[in-house]
Amino acid sequence: MFACGPLGTPSEDDIRRVVQQIKAHSKSTQDPRAGLSVDRAIDSLAAQYSHSILSTSKSQAAAANGSSDACDRFVVFLTSISDSFRGYSEEAARICGTEQRIIGDMAWDALVYQILDERVSAWMEDWVYTMLCCALRCMERRPESIVQLHSSVPEHVAAQLEQFHRSTGAAVVGFCGPGMVQSLAAQASDDSDDDETDSDPAESQRRDLYARYTVNASTVGSFIFEFAEACRLLVDMHFVKYASSIVSRAVDRLVDSCVQKQAERWDAPCLDSLLACVRLVVATLDALLYTGSAASAHTFALDHAESRLYAKFCELRVSELFGIIIDYPDSKLAIFDLRACVVRLRNMRQVAHSLRNAIQQRLLHPGATTSDILTQYISAIRCLRLLDPSSTVLEIVARPIRAYLRSREDTVSCIVQDMVSEESELFEDLASGNGVIMDNGAEGIVYDEDYADKSWEPLPIEAKTVYQTAQRRDADVLSLLVSIYETKDIFVQEFERYLAQRLLAYSDYNAEREIKQVEMMKLRFGDRALETCEVMLKDVAESKRTDQHVAETSAEKHWDMPLHALIVSRQFWSGAPKEQFVVPQAMADMRDRYAGMYELLKPARKLEWRDALGLVTMQIELADRTISVSAKPAQAAVLFVFQEHPVLTLAELALKIECTEEFALPRVRFWQARGVVREIDTSVFEVVEAESSIGDGEPGKDAAVGRSAALVAGPGDDDDDVEGDASGSGASSARTEALRVHFNFIEGMLRNFGPLPIDRIQSMLAMFLPGEGTTTEELRSFLALMAREDKLEVAGGLYKLK
Repeated sequence: MFACGPLGTPSEDDIRRVVQQIKAHSKSTQDPRAGLSVDRAIDSLAAQYSHSILSTSKSQAAAANGSSDACDRFVVFLTSISDSFRGYSEEAARICGTEQRIIGDMAWDALVYQILDERVSAWMEDWVYTMLCCALRCMERRPESIVQLHSSVPEHVAAQLEQFHRSTGAAVVGFCGPGMVQSLAAQASDDSDDDETDSDPAESQRRDLYARYTVNASTVGSFIFEFAEACRLLVDMHFVKYASSIVSRAVDRLVDSCVQKQAERWDAPCLDSLLACVRLVVATLDALLYTGSAASAHTFALDHAESRLYAKFCELRVSELFGIIIDYPDSKLAIFDLRACVVRLRNMRQVAHSLRNAIQQRLLHPGATTSDILTQYISAIRCLRLLDPSSTVLEIVARPIRAYLRSREDTVSCIVQDMVSEESELFEDLASGNGVIMDNGAEGIVYDEDYADKSWEPLPIEAKTVYQTAQRRDADVLSLLVSIYETKDIFVQEFERYLAQRLLAYSDYNAEREIKQVEMMKLRFGDRALETCEVMLKDVAESKRTDQHVAETSAEKHWDMPLHALIVSRQFWSGAPKEQFVVPQAMADMRDRYAGMYELLKPARKLEWRDALGLVTMQIELADRTISVSAKPAQAAVLFVFQEHPVLTLAELALKIECTEEFALPRVRFWQARGVVREIDTSVFEVVEAESSIGDGEPGKDAAVGRSAALVAGPGDDDDDVEGDASGSGASSARTEALRVHFNFIEGMLRNFGPLPIDRIQSMLAMFLPGEGTTTEELRSFLALMAREDKLEVAGGLYKLK
């Protein structure tokens, strides 16, 4: 038997080489004179049938023009060639006899090589692919017929399948467990293709074929018989020895089609069922094509299909891995499928680098908020630990994420906010009580060795010297987030700031939730690190007792005491700058009375008031409405001045509360935005007593401010739709004017940090200007106005300076 080159129309040199091999074999085995006569006879016979076969091939090709059914065309072609093969075999046997039969076979092999040109190869490939797809659809739609197939096909076909099954152990059509096929059919069945309309006529014909062969058990049996008969012809006519690449391409098409159907199906495991389906139909092809004794059974197509399926499925899931991480934990089962592929292919490092590149492109950019990055990092930790328990992949992927998070200023605050939020995953780690004690060491954060994982295993070679987090495979997610930085102190300090803000916001001294949080933080960071927080909680408890004493004393003396104070230890609370202004006399008298009673209770101490941290709840009674507002003391001081002087300039207001005009203006805007005051001239403000007076002042400014008061009135307003729209516009204009005052803060942050999304701008404004309460929509409208005024530009959701 001779070796052949690539498929296609052979050249004259190829044919000449084949003839020389035939002649050489003939001369070495037979009498030269006899061999020469046989050789000439076989040459003549081969030339005669070559002309006949090539004519048949050309006529079939001409008939196929305008038809896309290459599958049927190949069957017709194969049947016609089989008639020629029988005639040639009879003539060759008569010429060669039994002893020289190999000469005739080799000459036929040369003819097969010659006719398997590119066109016929394409027909055969499409036929193999279509028959495999049809077998797969039969298994999905008629699993009971697949299991019991040996009773509905001829005995010789069933025997051929059974022989392959016994010699290789591979499940084939008719010889596999009924429970396995039924369970796989339930998972893999998908009839969506039957209902689709496709412009490709070939695809439409394939669907018709699937429908025709999957009607009932009888049609399934007919399909397998036809498939087996066609395969028998291929084997008998020596096509198989040249068809390995054709079969491989057809199997590749089948595998690619099956794998592509599993795209974005992450809620159920699919690799095992997909493997079982493909193995069943491809092993059946092996059984029908590569026949022989039990010892010579081949699994060529099956081995190729398995390798292709693992590679393509892994490629699909790796391309989807970023989305799988986002969808975690709903996509947890897809991780297990990918892990099975990676274990077989041993391409863990390639998977890690692919995911790292996707994360750098799609997540680590200014358009993503720190909270979103942290959320995806947490999901990545959980997913990649399932994918690779050694944490090697996690280290490759996490390194750029950790470096990028370190570059963001709000990373620590976001982590702390998640730690104390009961809806967060980090809160579960904090509340787990595992006793992970972290401390600052010479090389960063170290952990309590008592918490070491008892089921420890050595790290892979590539992870031992390079990766840091992999050395803490037993650490939970919170520990990994804290280890982004080399010290735990910044987290403790951020928690102290958070705790101070929470405690200062309470008016009833109820700190049960914060006490629980501090206790959980002790388990994570140790008692000594949380000493400042303990002092804060003690101050709250002491303040509650002091406030009760002041209330009782005031009641005994018949004093009105609506003031409640939180008395803190100056050294342990995050300090607030003193605001340079004078509080109204009524507020000052109340504070002095409270301080006097405190000094009687604790003579060695003296109160120093921090007005920037206070909150005043007021009922504002105007001519036709009453408004309830909570405001800062400085904002309340401004309104007290307007109570005595309904019309004031900004300079007069600043003089009365002893502050600068820059300090006073945003406090006035606070009341202007709520419709309590309005600007009747440049830096001239007056109280809006009655809504009916709206519009009496200077056009434009009066209307804008006054209409905001109509918006405050709410459902009681009788204006029509047009006026209602104007009210909203007026309130928006008032907020816009108020935000103009703070535009210098926005300019500064954009100059320092570069382009920023709107949520980061809003969070930083809240940090610089607490109490303003600007909504996202108000800020978006204002930034759009600044863009129209050519002060900002926006691209991709990011705002930057012109």
